[in-house]
Formats: sequence, structure tokens, C-alpha cells
Amino acid sequence: MQSIFQITIEDYLEVIKRAKANGKVAGDDMSEEFSEYIQEKKIKSCGSTELTKEEYIKELVSHDKNVLSIEVDKKGNTSYNIAKKLDKQQE
Repeated sequence: MQSIFQITIEDYLEVIKRAKANGKVAGDDMSEEFSEYIQEKKIKSCGSTELTKEEYIKELVSHDKNVLSIEVDKKGNTSYNIAKKLDKQQE
């Protein structure tokens, strides 16, 4: 079971800052810093799921939600993907 958290861009940037301070580079796992940050800020989970990330995004999109996914690879290259439901004219 995976917990789901709703955070701000400022929260995300702070987690990255802490990960860099711990010697991590782009693409490294930041789950330790993330866990510490949400506990420190007392950010509560807004839900949990047994779905994979891809399955969860598909589920959200099927309910007319838009999802921004930010991925950073080991070389530091960043890619942005927007998942949204297309209306019949766009399909």
C-alpha cells in the first residue's frame, strides 16, 4: 500500500534541497528526505492506493483530472508529462 500526499512546489523544492545537502544527485531516490520532511511539517496523507504510479495516473485521468508528472534521470535531464483526458474532438 502506498500513501498519497498533496504537496506544494515549495515543499518539493525543499525536499530536493535536503537531498542535495545529503550528497544526492538528480535521479537518486529522495524517499528518505521526503519522509523526514512530511513528518517534520506534519503533512497528512490524503489517501493510499495499491495501484502503480502509471495505473493511478490513468485512474485520475479517467475522472477528468489533469496530472503533471516530473521525471529526472541520472544525468539530470528533466522531462515533464501532462496526462489529461481528451475530448472526442482531440482523439
